[in-house]
Amino acid sequence: MKKFLLASSAMVAATAVSAPAFAEDGKINLSVFTQFHASSTDADNNATATNNGHDFNTNSEIKLTASNTADNGLEYGLVIELEADQNATENSDENYIWLKGDFGRVELGDQDGANGLFVSGADVGLMYGMIDNPTGSSVDGSGADTAADVADSSDATKITYYTPSFNGFKAGLSYAADATDGNEVAKSVVDTQFEQVVEAGLNYKGSFNDVSLEIGASAVWAETDGKATTDVDGNTFWGTGIGGKIGFGGFTVGTGVTYEDGDDDFDNQVSVDAGINYTTGPWQVAVAGVWSETEANSGGTDVENTAISAGVQYEVAPGLSVYGSAITGDYEGGSDDFTSVQTGVLVSF
Repeated sequence: MKKFLLASSAMVAATAVSAPAFAEDGKINLSVFTQFHASSTDADNNATATNNGHDFNTNSEIKLTASNTADNGLEYGLVIELEADQNATENSDENYIWLKGDFGRVELGDQDGANGLFVSGADVGLMYGMIDNPTGSSVDGSGADTAADVADSSDATKITYYTPSFNGFKAGLSYAADATDGNEVAKSVVDTQFEQVVEAGLNYKGSFNDVSLEIGASAVWAETDGKATTDVDGNTFWGTGIGGKIGFGGFTVGTGVTYEDGDDDFDNQVSVDAGINYTTGPWQVAVAGVWSETEANSGGTDVENTAISAGVQYEVAPGLSVYGSAITGDYEGGSDDFTSVQTGVLVSF
């Protein structure tokens, strides 16, 4: 089964590059990062391994943020993340406007939606090249679930509303008309992509003595008439998930489970992941694993995917880190049996 909804860009969120604080009112804040990754991969299925061998690559971005506060107390601002790598397929990542007040927060533009309130084992803080963090990796999942995560609209242009936080609880709702983003508009009335995507999420954050707790759940629904194996009117996708993570001392432990139903594209898919991260001083160590099973419709072949990964990262100086990671597993129908190791240098300002 190949995922027909866009993969979330949250998968490549930099664990070593912390988001900068917004600048003071009326000021533009600039932050940048560049990463160098070196990887080596051995995969049984050469056709679906992006690189079955050795490779270098970079991941670079320029982020602009600005905000202001109106006389009536309304806060507003913008975020523009520009891709700075050569041969990048798109010139930007997130690009959106936000409005905030007693009513909550509204985001308008190209940004992950309310499904981002979901929490799973991949959210404990993983190195690049581990499950659900593919930046720099030379293994292509080819439809394999690389973590428990509900497929969503990713950075498609959308409207998202988040409620104010109430005793640690926050809810969100997103709507994307289709998969287009930026200044692109749909040019055909014939379904050739997912449409009418609705995402809903609920999240709780709290702390008790020295223990922190976060629980997140989400659901996604979309029309996918033209995205099924055969174009079928009324074909839909829906998925839901729940998970959480607990922090104590320097440890963070998390797990998540998702269920997805692709109607005429695939029968259903169940995914489970788990991860643990330990941070002490400049050191960070993590291990994580994922299992998923996709049941094919009549005449198809069921697919099972598994992977385990480990990584270590060291902060040499503020904004300068080095890391090493490894992942091994079996993506049936994708890379099949594979092992990939990588290392990198991360710089951010």
